[in-house]
Amino acid sequence: METTDSALPECPGVAGCVAAVAAVCALAWACLATAALPPPASASAPPERFSAARAFTHVRELARTPRPVASPMNASARAYLVAALRSMGLDPQVQTATVQRQSMDNHHNVHVTLATVHNVIARLPGAARGRAPLLVASHYDSAADTFGASDAVASAAMLETLRALRAGPPLAGDTVFLFADGDNIGALGEQAFAEQHPLARQVGQTLRFRDLGNRGPAILQHVHGNAGMAIAAWSAGPNPRGSSFMREVSNLMPMAPATGPLASLAAPLLQFAAVAGRLGIFDTPQLFDRATLQHEGETMLALVRTLAGSPAASTTAEPDQVWFALPLLGMLHYPADSIWPVTRITCLLVFGVCLLAMQQSQVEAVDIAKGAFGYAFSAGVPLALFYLDGLHGALAQMVALAGPGDGGLRYMGAAAALTAAVFIALQRRLRARIGAMAASLGALAWLAVVLAVASWAAPGATCLLAWPIIGAALALAALHAPWVRALPSSARVALLLAGLVPAVALLVPAARDAYSMPTPFRVHIPLWLFAIFLGLALPLLAVAARRLPARAIVLAGAAALALPGSASTPPPDPLRPNPLVYYKDMPTWSEWWLSPEPELDDWSRRMFAGQPKRRRLIDVFGWDSDDLWYARAARTGVEFPYALLLKNEASPRHIAFDLTSKNSAPNIEMRLQGGKPWRALVNGRELSNDDQIRGWSLSMYGMGGQTLHFAFDLVGDPLLRVHVEERIPGVPEQALPAARPKKAYIPMTGQTVTSDILWFR
Repeated sequence: METTDSALPECPGVAGCVAAVAAVCALAWACLATAALPPPASASAPPERFSAARAFTHVRELARTPRPVASPMNASARAYLVAALRSMGLDPQVQTATVQRQSMDNHHNVHVTLATVHNVIARLPGAARGRAPLLVASHYDSAADTFGASDAVASAAMLETLRALRAGPPLAGDTVFLFADGDNIGALGEQAFAEQHPLARQVGQTLRFRDLGNRGPAILQHVHGNAGMAIAAWSAGPNPRGSSFMREVSNLMPMAPATGPLASLAAPLLQFAAVAGRLGIFDTPQLFDRATLQHEGETMLALVRTLAGSPAASTTAEPDQVWFALPLLGMLHYPADSIWPVTRITCLLVFGVCLLAMQQSQVEAVDIAKGAFGYAFSAGVPLALFYLDGLHGALAQMVALAGPGDGGLRYMGAAAALTAAVFIALQRRLRARIGAMAASLGALAWLAVVLAVASWAAPGATCLLAWPIIGAALALAALHAPWVRALPSSARVALLLAGLVPAVALLVPAARDAYSMPTPFRVHIPLWLFAIFLGLALPLLAVAARRLPARAIVLAGAAALALPGSASTPPPDPLRPNPLVYYKDMPTWSEWWLSPEPELDDWSRRMFAGQPKRRRLIDVFGWDSDDLWYARAARTGVEFPYALLLKNEASPRHIAFDLTSKNSAPNIEMRLQGGKPWRALVNGRELSNDDQIRGWSLSMYGMGGQTLHFAFDLVGDPLLRVHVEERIPGVPEQALPAARPKKAYIPMTGQTVTSDILWFR
């Protein structure tokens, strides 16, 4: 028999339980029922208004092909931007700069990236001079294996924003529009602007746009610096969406959209992104939601009109911000300096409620501790089941195949139902031992500890813990007041529901936004948020314990997982990147067709007809290489890397050589094997200088056909190999053994690689 607690109300019966559940569901629905995205404006929209139809013409032009840095397609996109800006009467500049970046892993292996990038910069003069200009930034390059519509949308929105601004009255101050290059190799274009362009030292505020999805609203994803005024301007704009929690979630994505080099400027920064939908092969202009483009453009235009010419703010006063939306109250925000004070107040409040319960409800401290660990166990066990080998991947695959519509939501709802059923069953046993009040306070105590950890590790997520904990703790404290105990049971249940309002208002929209992200992480994050909600709702669960059929919930969840459901309407099958590699190997003086794909399509199978399965190409890649499809290829006019050895000194160990790409390859990869270079230079430019280096590699972009003079100082007298690969987008069509079907692959995908090995004994 379960332990009773005089402070908690009695079960209000079936009708009361239904009413409580209905109230929570109604509040959750109100939190999700945000304003719809604006409909895309037509090309005939007023000239001072942003039009997705007009902007979409730029998206189509920019995303005709992939645009990797230093490629001919990248140069074509840049020429299009310059021509479009000049047609508006502006005088754009192309900043050409060489920048480098170095990274080192835990084993002291160094990788250096060296690139020549080309930024397009346009300055729109304002009515007043002498004010710090507003910077609006995006990038126009893309990865090598995708159309990169999401990479082109922000640039297209900037062009349409500029056109709309030119059609209206002058802004209060100057605005600088930066179309950066090299974002997909580490935001090197923005680094070039921040480090080398004179305008970078004048910027007062920065707006950065970098999409990670192809649908959904443009949310405020990152904030840097004292951006309270900018956030207030954004929250007054069209349909503001986003929270600082989404910043922490997006950091888990493979291409985490950090604020990048622009955060180094002495100016606050807001970063916006659409994060819903799917990219990769689906990142095409046809599949990009034009309502998303309209929302992003309206957000950009409204912010530029509001912030251009506004007083500059220093980044040193407030290093960060926490922001989130609440129904009726709108967007709230406060500086990161307030995170720890809020955390301390929350923890003290939980501690005070525990003391109050120990004094008035005879709850033992040891029982509260048992309740804390019991909550962790009750919530952790069902969630851990989804991390068993294969189960998490299976759930992620089901959600991905079902899509973001009803099918995927059904699988997520089933997982939540199973989590709730196991949680309820375990909590019943715990309450029978320590009581419902101790179990509820233990859950609050555990969540307070989680809040303290999050304040240090993920400060943007603290809003999802602090305010819900405060609401639940105040409700439990109020239950101990004598006049509250005298109220009817239904009134005290309503008080518990009121304490749950912050949890519903914050956790439900956060789960929705995390679920919509194009990443497998969206599968488990809503479940963790649901586990937090269950901990905060423990007093209500205790009240309705006898009315919650755990077995029925288990059966419903299992049936939802097992039964096939209708998936969302799949998008049309898009073009895929060409997996072929034309490989020219200097040491073996041979040419090969390669494909790393697990399975071949009908056309590719004809190229590798003599090979029944993937195997190692030992002569070229050695015994440690991966299995792949390979076949002999015809010789073409593609040149090998041209290297000239200059020095090979033994004591101290020093080597030097010249390297020239007769192909003017956009990308050159170099790797040293067998030596420990403590110092590396190219054309007198120091690439690295560290006597702890164990391994060394280099990626170069945009070097063209210039002669590169390399010099290395090494530790000891090792046998040294220098691997060089030139990488060129596309494959030589004339070398293909059979005509390729039209529109079989994304244009200019596939890769031509020429390689050589330099030996130094």
